[in-house]
Amino acid sequence: MRVASTSRVPTTPRARAPRRSTRRASPPPPRAFAESDDGGRDFAGDIALADVRRGEKIGAGSFGDVFAGTLRGRTAVVLKEGSAFRGGARFVEAEGRIWRRARGWRGGATFLGVAGANAYLVFEDEGRDTLEGALGGGGLGGVFGGGRDGAAFAEALGCATEAQACKKVSRELLKCVKGLHDKKIIHRDVKPNNVLLTKNGLRLIDLGGAADLKTGQNYDEAETVFDPVYGPPERYLTGKFGGGGGAGEWNKNKPDLFDAFSVGMVILQVSVPAFRKKNGMKGVRGELKTWAYDCEAWRASLPERRQSDFAILDENDGAGWKLVCGLVANRSQRISVSKALSSSFCR
Repeated sequence: MRVASTSRVPTTPRARAPRRSTRRASPPPPRAFAESDDGGRDFAGDIALADVRRGEKIGAGSFGDVFAGTLRGRTAVVLKEGSAFRGGARFVEAEGRIWRRARGWRGGATFLGVAGANAYLVFEDEGRDTLEGALGGGGLGGVFGGGRDGAAFAEALGCATEAQACKKVSRELLKCVKGLHDKKIIHRDVKPNNVLLTKNGLRLIDLGGAADLKTGQNYDEAETVFDPVYGPPERYLTGKFGGGGGAGEWNKNKPDLFDAFSVGMVILQVSVPAFRKKNGMKGVRGELKTWAYDCEAWRASLPERRQSDFAILDENDGAGWKLVCGLVANRSQRISVSKALSSSFCR
């Protein structure tokens, strides 16, 4: 088992639980995919390397490092560089191809292009604060220390109340993921540390583990990238997405359900104060697994004193709780991101 990249754009400098990549014993036959529209394997960079100036290192992961920087001497940017170890450059190159394909997606960090021959991925500097930081896990600037305090969490999200903040996260994160799915790309690593808080709302970052089902980039039925806390129990994407990942194959195999589970775990975490603390979801994931991802059975097993923790989800006839139960479920019972957006909790 290799440990997949934990680098982020932007990313926190402290250690985090890594996402994982595993392979099945017998890989399936190769699929035919649509050609990538990124200009070919050895495409020239969108940005001249001389126009980029690298600043201080602001984060690091298994396959890449992240730096503050400037573009043409005046625009603040974030630069992601592949590590020389463990194939980091290859992973960052693949990520660059997916970001190029995702251009026009409004739910992601603002990708400006590739500097040089895959020397850096260049992003607009939209801030250093992540949803994990708002939960008390610490952002790059370390400005959010509210932890489980509802007022601090609401303030970090720019909301008047804790409940409004939870609904904002649910609504905007689902929209971010839906927009990426519209591009036929599955993120595969949705979690608080990969959600950037910007003045324009939530934005997803880090497509290093994403699977592009139109071009086949990073997609192999025999291999997966997943987070052991937020990733779905099935772990693998499966389907014959040759021919551009057409609507028929998408509707048949429902690859979007992979990210749907992860979004549900994030909604559960932000909405239950007791789960916002550092590593608060590790124990929850173990309990859910014990109850075969039946949220109703899991919650019924909890002592009465813990039921009040779900107060935000229980408002309005349990709208938020119904949403979580629909998303955090085994694949056969899980609702799609599109259906989740129709929940009254997201209004």
